[in-house]
Amino acid sequence: MNLRTVLSDSDEVSNQSRQAKQKNKIIRTLSKSNHALTIPELQKQVRISTPTVIKLINELITDDLVQEEGKKETDNGRRPTLYSLNINRFYAVGVEILFKRISVSVVRLDQEVMLERQNREFRLENTPECLEEVVSFIRETLDDCDVSMDNILGIGIGLTGRVNSLTGESYNFFTFTEKSVGQYLTERLDKQVFVDNDTHVMGLAEQVLGQAKEARNALILNVSRGLGMTIIANRRLITGGMGFAGEFGHMQMGNSDKLCICGKRGCLGMEVSGYALEENFKQAIKEGGTSLAINDKPLEDIRYDDILEAANQGDGLCINLLQEMGEILGMALGNIVNLLNPELIIIGGKFAQAGYMFSDSIKTGMNKTALTLPLKYVTLKTSQLGSESGSIGASAMVFKQHDLI
Repeated sequence: MNLRTVLSDSDEVSNQSRQAKQKNKIIRTLSKSNHALTIPELQKQVRISTPTVIKLINELITDDLVQEEGKKETDNGRRPTLYSLNINRFYAVGVEILFKRISVSVVRLDQEVMLERQNREFRLENTPECLEEVVSFIRETLDDCDVSMDNILGIGIGLTGRVNSLTGESYNFFTFTEKSVGQYLTERLDKQVFVDNDTHVMGLAEQVLGQAKEARNALILNVSRGLGMTIIANRRLITGGMGFAGEFGHMQMGNSDKLCICGKRGCLGMEVSGYALEENFKQAIKEGGTSLAINDKPLEDIRYDDILEAANQGDGLCINLLQEMGEILGMALGNIVNLLNPELIIIGGKFAQAGYMFSDSIKTGMNKTALTLPLKYVTLKTSQLGSESGSIGASAMVFKQHDLI
């Protein structure tokens, strides 16, 4: 039986047989289990009669979707057979599309990355040519991968900017297509495509792979060129009615009078972001400051990555700018802590590489605005997932859509 048909929801496949739905239930139960299961254990969880479970398991073994995992150890009597998914039949493609980089990962259900490709020469633009470049890069990556297309459940895309995850529509990029970018890419790539904001995808990566695995209520910050937030409440990612939840950078919590790209003034992202760090650095140099980050580069070519790297090398100016920014961020976060009472905050994005230099100043800022009891309850951590968390999180979005994780 076709893998996609087995995993399809009844709303999507109106004529799906009862047997296929039951197989679907078995696959999802095995996928979410931390260990192989016996027939009685499966029967108890899926609530299907034992003879039917045995019949369906045998058919799934024939379809190469389920495999035997040996015998369960027992104190006496006959040892029952253990069953697990054949994870080599379950893959997803994760794509991260940022302003200056596109990454594609082919990921197995157990989160093993089978292939990664990255193009740092990519430039995101709202043009047909750029969209065609995205399609070509994904296709080229899949052509280089040994995984059969039949075993790929779908493609998840984390795209910077405002995205409606329910419709797959982007409001900042690829707005010229008659259909949503999700529908357009589904047709072009012949695989179901799910699209969400890159910050939400990063948050999902932390929930599936990172330090938010056990957290019930958490905030994951994406501090890179911009500033965004993923909110996890009662273990669920909060996306809002149109997928816009978490626009932390556009909250009026700062003191800046700079005009933001959204058209408003006073946005926090104009004080805390890679863009803001670049602007502050240029101003400091013009006022007579010196820094290792210059390194024979023209001032206009300095990027926030250079400033973060210089701070890690001990550059005083860069450290001061970073810590000032961290304190402002901490004061803003203190208000969110009072509002949502999370148990965990994770600093992700490019600024995570600054480590304690950034996080310690964030704590200082939080002390100024957060109430004592919620502040004692929350733990602040720095993401350990690295730069590829976006594409891996995008693949996890596919598995989550199929209710496999």
